[in-house]
Amino acid sequence: MQNFEKVLGQIERNKTIKENGGITSILPPFPRLAEKYGGFTKGSITAITAGSGVGKTKFVKYFTIMNIFKRTVNSNIKPKIFYFALEESETDFWLSFIAMYLYEKYKITISVSQLKSIGNYTVNQELLEKVKGAERFIQQLQNNVEVIDHIRNPTGIKKYVKAFFDDPNIGEYEYKEYDGKQVTVGYRYKSDDTWVFFILDHISLLSNEMMAETRSRLSTYQTLDYMVKDITLELFSKKFKMANIIVHQQTPSSEKAQYTNRGALIEEMLEPSLEELHLNKGVQQDYEIVLGLFNPSRHNIPVHSGYDVSLLGQKYRSLIFLKDRHFGLENSAVGLYFNGANGEFQELPRAEEMANPTKNYYEHFIKL
Repeated sequence: MQNFEKVLGQIERNKTIKENGGITSILPPFPRLAEKYGGFTKGSITAITAGSGVGKTKFVKYFTIMNIFKRTVNSNIKPKIFYFALEESETDFWLSFIAMYLYEKYKITISVSQLKSIGNYTVNQELLEKVKGAERFIQQLQNNVEVIDHIRNPTGIKKYVKAFFDDPNIGEYEYKEYDGKQVTVGYRYKSDDTWVFFILDHISLLSNEMMAETRSRLSTYQTLDYMVKDITLELFSKKFKMANIIVHQQTPSSEKAQYTNRGALIEEMLEPSLEELHLNKGVQQDYEIVLGLFNPSRHNIPVHSGYDVSLLGQKYRSLIFLKDRHFGLENSAVGLYFNGANGEFQELPRAEEMANPTKNYYEHFIKL
């Protein structure tokens, strides 16, 4: 059990960090949400869930990597991000950030497929010169982000990440003696400015784990359990104090339209939920925050949370807090603008402000 002095020391350290203009959490990229939601902290476990094709991966890249980069680029924070890409190649990963760069710098909307000149589209010389200008931005990201697309099993992931912490330049393990044996109980960083992130996209695509002791293969359910409870919670969160983000798909059956006996669509049955986490919903017990991303336009829902989806169409997403241990935001939602080609997200004005005819908000976001 931690003594009071150790707990008090954490409070005092964070107080000093904030008073000196430092960072104790990575706030979200949406201003109104950031007023209530503290974002990613060391040792936290956040899950992001949605149905297939809703934009989970694009949201995760924007919400985590792009946001972490912007929040820390002019600070003392030294982020290290392990991004395990189980759904795309490393090349496509970096192409997606070139697409983000082109939109942010030139307001050019272009997809990864177009950047590869697939189909009828061909990158012209003018655009190619702009792409070359992204080199410095991509190199800055690559200084902090490591994309791993060749490891798919939990033990392989654990070994890869642990090798980073075995470097004495990063820090050292903390031990205690139990029954005459030294047991690892924690990890002390050489610098408090080192922040390490683990991003898994997505957990349903893990390969079933082979247990070395028994030479038997775990079921998919057991593999997810092992990844979340034994590795993410016990090692990455508790010992290494990493900020963990796990993408967890919803079950396909949850996307089927359901109706009342009067024929009215039951929206709540289509929105992401804890009960519909794919393959192993039990791991949600270890998630501190669970965020659901919902696209009502694919179900022809005309109005959602006060927003006119019939106007915004595929450009609208709702970010829903399905679980929140810390900030009291459970069951609340944020309306987002989404550019599906390049993965750009923006926080929409409140629904009542969007409806103000003098503001022309709908016209503005439709034209983006």
